Amino acid sequence: MRVVFDGLTTILQDSSSLPVCYLAALRSLGVDLREAREMARDLALLESLRRSSGRVNRGELLREYLSERGIHPTPHDIQRAVDAFIKAWTSTVTPVHGAKSLLESLRRMGASIGVLFIGVEAEERAPTEVLRSTGLAGLVDVSLYSGSEGWLESLKRLLSALGGDPPDVFVTGAVERALASSQLGLMPIFLGQRESVRRVARVSGFGELLRMLTRIP
Repeated sequence: MRVVFDGLTTILQDSSSLPVCYLAALRSLGVDLREAREMARDLALLESLRRSSGRVNRGELLREYLSERGIHPTPHDIQRAVDAFIKAWTSTVTPVHGAKSLLESLRRMGASIGVLFIGVEAEERAPTEVLRSTGLAGLVDVSLYSGSEGWLESLKRLLSALGGDPPDVFVTGAVERALASSQLGLMPIFLGQRESVRRVARVSGFGELLRMLTRIP
């Protein structure tokens, strides 16, 4: 069995640390600390909104936001800010409670495990560094972030890189991704407490998810 997790909606979380990451980016540009804290909160909210509709280009987000405030950094400055963001991001992403136990159980079942980072911009090595910093690296076979090709194409690429045999499963906490991923012939599972999605299997937590996966032939 090959199981791919939509990383930042299922086993990892970074929403609480986004302001810290943007603060690091803004400070690298020399923005005053008090002003940078307020701006970082704005940018974190903007990123969260943009993630739901597509991949975030943090360079563009920073440039647009700052230009509206009369600040016009050079391309070199923007790259430095993005680098500062990514450095902070890879060290502040945290695993959801119970995620490590879930992955350990899946490994004991013989499952191949992948993690796809959707809607975020990072260097190719960043997914591996994030998993290492959260203590999950040894439990994941392949990890990558969805690039300009789009997340569905990235999901296909990740599946092709995984060892093991079908059935293929995609676990996500985003309704629209659960529905769209069914186009690839795999089994989408929506991990969520409240919403019920027609035509897609839903589980409310890791325990229920593990029970469902153990029943798949």
